[in-house]
Amino acid sequence: MSKVEALGQNAERDRVYWGLEGVYVNETCICYIDTESGKIYYRGYDLEDLVRHASFEEVAYLLLYGKLPNRRELEEFSNKLREKRYIDSDVIELVRKLPLDAYPIDVLRLCIDYYCTKMRFVNTLSVKDNYELAIDLIAKSPVVLAYLYRISRGLDVVLPRPELDHSANFYYMLTGRTPDEVEHEAMNTIFIIYADHSLANSTFTAITVGSTLSDLGSAIIAALCSLKGPLHGGANREVVNMLLEIGDEGRVEDYVLEKIKRKEKIMGFGHRVYKGQARDPRVKILKNIAKKLALRKGGDSLKIYRIAERLEEVVEKYLGSKGVGPNVDLYAGVVLYQLGIPPDYNPAVFAISRVVGWVAHVLEYWNHNKLIRPLEKYRGPLGLKYVPLEERE
Repeated sequence: MSKVEALGQNAERDRVYWGLEGVYVNETCICYIDTESGKIYYRGYDLEDLVRHASFEEVAYLLLYGKLPNRRELEEFSNKLREKRYIDSDVIELVRKLPLDAYPIDVLRLCIDYYCTKMRFVNTLSVKDNYELAIDLIAKSPVVLAYLYRISRGLDVVLPRPELDHSANFYYMLTGRTPDEVEHEAMNTIFIIYADHSLANSTFTAITVGSTLSDLGSAIIAALCSLKGPLHGGANREVVNMLLEIGDEGRVEDYVLEKIKRKEKIMGFGHRVYKGQARDPRVKILKNIAKKLALRKGGDSLKIYRIAERLEEVVEKYLGSKGVGPNVDLYAGVVLYQLGIPPDYNPAVFAISRVVGWVAHVLEYWNHNKLIRPLEKYRGPLGLKYVPLEERE
């Protein structure tokens, strides 16, 4: 048997795990997804409990440092985040020079890249330096996004208010007004829910870059590139566009049936982790928030909530038996729309929340760093002979 024939037989026998599905590549203490019980745990704490009781600052501290802070630790951490909200005028000028219709997540990536380049940050694997940069990125990324929103609409930028917490300050800088109780709860919930979700594509990308011992900023920039894709962080933007396209809850069933007929994906449904009877526990949390906002605001907020709710019912009716259920993006998109955030900003809002998780996973991986370098199964020919140019057909 020739080498080529043997390779062909091995290729048929050996399994390839496309997309690394079902393959463990790391051990973590940060996030656990229990699909059997429909629970997500951050450092052992039930996500639902954290959403109900904790601030984003508490959750960020938990993910970064491995424990819930006491009062003194929380105050020190929160103060650091407040102090680092302020960004240099040259970063604001950079935002002003960009096209007004620039994709927000691209602007966020560019500004983080510029900031890290300006600071000449290189990876020394100093725990202290990396935690300082992490807090810097967590604090500054929402500010950049809020400035972009204001500048792109010809509005004056709104400066941070030190007395406001992380989620309230972002909403204030975006809209120019302090959020009411329900809006604050909604923004805080979005930030907490999007803070981590185990080894999502963007998190794996961050770890992969980090495994080369590149700097933390580069790992975050790479993760942003991953998150932009419509199969990942870009999905919550597509959900809102879909709901606006449907336009009325009375049109939902026809829309779903047409999608099924064409074998097209319905945005906001299906997930690589939640299959069969497993359901995304974040859906229930965000649906509850979306309902609160709908009843508080009425109008378009109520309308888009009802379309989403009807869509969930119809998809369950036709595809639920096949294990297709709603994912986090369905009601996250609704909540962001109800908060007045344009769909194009949705992936960037996801990003400024997930920065915490990205940082936590990279720092954890560096405790036992090994260069990530998987194999790929070769399926092509071998032994081909070079043909001179003049003899080729």
